[in-house]
Amino acid sequence: MSVSNTEFQGAEDIERERRRAQNVRGLTPRFRILIIGRANAGKTTILQQVCNTTEQPKIFNWEGDEIDLSELNPTAKIMQI
Repeated sequence: MSVSNTEFQGAEDIERERRRAQNVRGLTPRFRILIIGRANAGKTTILQQVCNTTEQPKIFNWEGDEIDLSELNPTAKIMQI
């Protein structure tokens, strides 16, 4: 069974991209993601899927202060008042 030239080129591309990603991680050990959208649009779900996690993200207000999630009320609870 022989390996085609295209498959070999694909393996080289994958290795080159892996090295490039390592270089970027070395230059930028930490990064931030900003996701903006309407309430209940699925922003947290997208972030959790991309990061492969179920942890809740840190949420900040427009001034950059972290919001305490225990102070937030889901819309469903507010509507029951």
